[in-house]
Amino acid sequence: MLDLLEGFSRFGATPGGGVSRLACDEAEGEARDFFIKWLADNGFDVRIDQIGNIFGLVDFGVGDPSLTFYCGSHLDSQPNGGRFDGALGVITAMVVAKSLMNAVKRGELAPVYRQLVVVSWTNEEGARFQPSLLGSGVFTKSVPLSQALATVDADGVSVEAALSQIGYLGTDVVPRPDYYFELHIEQGTRLETAQNSIGIIERCWGAIKLRICVQGRADHTGPTPMDVRKDALLAASRLVVCVNDLSKTSASDLYTSVGRMEITPNSPNTIADTVRLWIELRSADQSALQTAEQALATKIAGFSDTTGCLIETEARSDRPVIAFDPSGCATIEGAASDIGLETMRLSTIAGHDAINLQTICPSSLIFVPSKDGISHAPDEFTSDTDVIAGYDASLAAISALLATPPKPQRSDKKDPSKAR
Repeated sequence: MLDLLEGFSRFGATPGGGVSRLACDEAEGEARDFFIKWLADNGFDVRIDQIGNIFGLVDFGVGDPSLTFYCGSHLDSQPNGGRFDGALGVITAMVVAKSLMNAVKRGELAPVYRQLVVVSWTNEEGARFQPSLLGSGVFTKSVPLSQALATVDADGVSVEAALSQIGYLGTDVVPRPDYYFELHIEQGTRLETAQNSIGIIERCWGAIKLRICVQGRADHTGPTPMDVRKDALLAASRLVVCVNDLSKTSASDLYTSVGRMEITPNSPNTIADTVRLWIELRSADQSALQTAEQALATKIAGFSDTTGCLIETEARSDRPVIAFDPSGCATIEGAASDIGLETMRLSTIAGHDAINLQTICPSSLIFVPSKDGISHAPDEFTSDTDVIAGYDASLAAISALLATPPKPQRSDKKDPSKAR
């Protein structure tokens, strides 16, 4: 576990101890190479699909041939991000899968599922390409493949071109999952504060993500009279304050942010004519999200009138509140307790690939502690003790889940024998 963590941390390493490994860039390509070499060296059948998701398949040789169990996470990071986010989930899945293969060979485990798949999803972070959770979105058919491949980054490079550049534009088909399991760092302080090792996630907050374009008129910042200016940055600045204020007036917990702005022409002597803002609204209360979005639309109309700027929504994505598999939560809780690990039930505010997977099969998500709650930064840290506890909990949980027949959830299950 720890050796693999150090190994992946080399790719995109930054001077401050973090990583910059954006989706489909050179560093992430190197991490992908490292991942598939390990898979191949350890007896996995490696496959890459049309959006660059990587799968390592193993056939236990026993169990129902129609049932497949998935576990994994992602390898991409935020710019100057942390080395645990995503990668720890992939590494845990790798080592747990190897342990399970050996357990089945020794006759110590009789899985109901015939296939086990370790997966790394493409562009979970959404730092280079928006939206986030892109690879799992295509896999679960919530995002059309053509739309995902045509998505471009800030430099106009498409996902398709970026995947092709690093050699990960695949064509392989894989069996669909009947269960999905993911480990992730908490990205919060609840586990650390409670001194608990494992968080069992019951649900994920909903989120509305908007890209807003404010169109004004470029002019000289000196002689242009104040009352005739159409200052896109002024209107955008009022939007930033408005988004923050939405959280203060909401009847339910509402987290809001403007995480990115692009200003054109971005010159100190020219009034901005175009500003783009990336806005996020998050809540466990679906009605609170709808109310906040409506309030924002009203404010936008007012800012347009008072500044003379055209303000439009260019892109919108909506993720509803998602509940994870309740029986899976209970199974994980019991398995962790059996090996002496304390757990607590939590919700997740941040999005994870398990959210998309829950729409097509029962899914479980567990957390390990993040020191001081820091994430998406070089200071992101999970202790060796908590890393190993996460592995132990995952091994116990997946062993128990593998022995439990899944509840029927989908009617579009493909025959794995034909998914080649």
